[in-house]
Order: sequence, then structure tokens, then C-alpha cells
Amino acid sequence: MEGLLARAELNNQSEYERAIAFSQLGDRLFDELSDRISTKRQYRLLFEHKLKPELFQQIKIAAATYISACLNSPIILSEAEMLQKLLKARNTLPNYTGTGLLMPKREHTLAFNLFQKSVAEAFYQLGANDLIDAVDLPVNLRMVYGKTDPEKSRLPFASSKCHSDVWAGVPADATVVILPLFGDIENITIEAGEMPCEMELQAMRVMSDFDEGRDIPMVVSYPEAQLQHGTMYFNDARGLHQTVRRKAEGLRISVDFRFRRKFNEAYRAMVPPSIGGVEEDMSVPYQEWLKVGKETLIVFDESIEEIRHKAGCPVPLYTRGYRLLKMFD
Repeated sequence: MEGLLARAELNNQSEYERAIAFSQLGDRLFDELSDRISTKRQYRLLFEHKLKPELFQQIKIAAATYISACLNSPIILSEAEMLQKLLKARNTLPNYTGTGLLMPKREHTLAFNLFQKSVAEAFYQLGANDLIDAVDLPVNLRMVYGKTDPEKSRLPFASSKCHSDVWAGVPADATVVILPLFGDIENITIEAGEMPCEMELQAMRVMSDFDEGRDIPMVVSYPEAQLQHGTMYFNDARGLHQTVRRKAEGLRISVDFRFRRKFNEAYRAMVPPSIGGVEEDMSVPYQEWLKVGKETLIVFDESIEEIRHKAGCPVPLYTRGYRLLKMFD
């Protein structure tokens, strides 16, 4: 009902008034999240939360365990060993995709469950649990190399192009979370900012190519929002951002996911439902997300051997093809 009333009210406003109302309501909702979660807030559409060292260490160990399993290492590798092996194995890791994800397969199920669980436990301690509606499952373990194929930078949805994730199909009310874990985050980084407030509503649509939005300017940049290990970055879906490579060597490893919050029906109603888009809705109810690795197991049926036979096939942007199994009766 709240959403229907909001849409009816918007129909009686001018296009500019609707755009400003959308931006202002989005800001209030994002401010509320920030008031609950942030340990540092400098910008309108971005805030930070510095994790407790023990929580960050727990995630790093779980991530290293998962990555080591993907590298067929019988032991958990040190950060230096892991980065060195990943640089050498870039073109031979069958579960590393062109979209930058290290996708879990059957052989990595247990290690990935520990990783998923460690991220969820840290997120739960942020203090906004009553506001969270749904979260991406599984979380993404992303590896961005400094050296990249020039052809990939010209792909329709290349992250090196300035964009909003909404343009690829992410819900307009989503919040994007990024946590840098390992590697060169100074030279292989992300630059973020915002478009004019009055352009946000019309820009909340699926595009066929990030270049379709190239005339939407970044009028405010966030130069001091530089990636730090152990800090979670929360970016409103209205924000603009892009991957920046200042060196051709090295790589950056991070975890990212999106969530949608409760109590924003009026805000959701302002944006027409997304049609198409290359990014599927990966979210599950928050309480279900929190149980993975504790009460349920996320199981990946496809094996490394099976994926080897798919070389050259289209690669999904995010991880699908899993089952959730109850651990206890």
C-alpha cells in the first residue's frame, strides 16, 4: 500500500520534483544505514566500517583456505605464496572467470562454506540486522589483476568503465559491500563518486552497455575513499564507480556482495522493475543467508573436471548452480 501511494503521489509531480524526491528519500534511507553501521562517513553515497581485527583475521584465514584449495595446495598458503601462485596460475585456473570471480566448485564446498560463514558473522556484528531484508548468496571472491586484455576493457559491462551497478540489472535499492582482503589495493583499486541528484532517478535503468551511460557525469568524486585492508565499503547503488589499474603487475583480492534493506517500499516503488540485465538477483532472505555454514551447507555440484569441458562457453557474472542442505534434522 505504501508503495502504491508513493507511485500515485509521484504521478502528480513534475519530472524534476520526482527526481529530487527519489534522491532525498534514498539519502534518508542510506543515512539510516550509515548511522547504524559506519565508523567513517565522508561522502553522501559511501561510508566505511573498519572491522575488528579478529573478525578481519577470521575472514582472511577462511579466504586463504578457500583460495589454497582452488590452487590444490595441501596447506594454507601465506599471502605472499598465494599471490605468487595466483599470478602464475591466472590462465590455468579453470574456476577463475573472465568476470574476475574465483567460483567455488564441488571440490571446494567445505572451504567455501567456512569463507561464507566468516563473512556473514562479521556482517551480523555491524548492528543493523533489523534493517536487512535480503543478501546475495553466495558472496563473491573477486580477483582483479593489474594486467588485463585490452579487449576485455571494451566489453559492454567492463568494470573499468564508469558505471552504476543498476545499469547491469542490480536493484536500484541495493547497497554494494566491498571488503579488500589481499594484494595491491593502492594500484589496483576502485574510484567512486556521484552523478547529479536530479539525474539519479532516470539513470536507474538497465542498459545494453555501460557506455550507454557515458554522458551521465560524475560531478562529485570521492578521492579520500581509498581502499584499506580490513575496511568494509558500503556504496549506494546510485553511486558511480570504476576499476582503476595504475600498474600492470600484481592483483587485488576482495569479497563483495549486495544487500537490500527493509522499510523502503516507497523508495522501491519509485523505480520501474528492471527488465533484462546481465546480473540476476542473487539474494536470499537475510535469516537464510546467516545460516549458511552453521545450519545449512551451500553445495556446488559442478566439478573442476566438468568445467574444463566448458572452455569457451559464456561465463556467468555471478555464481549459480548451488543447493542448500540442512546440516541437522
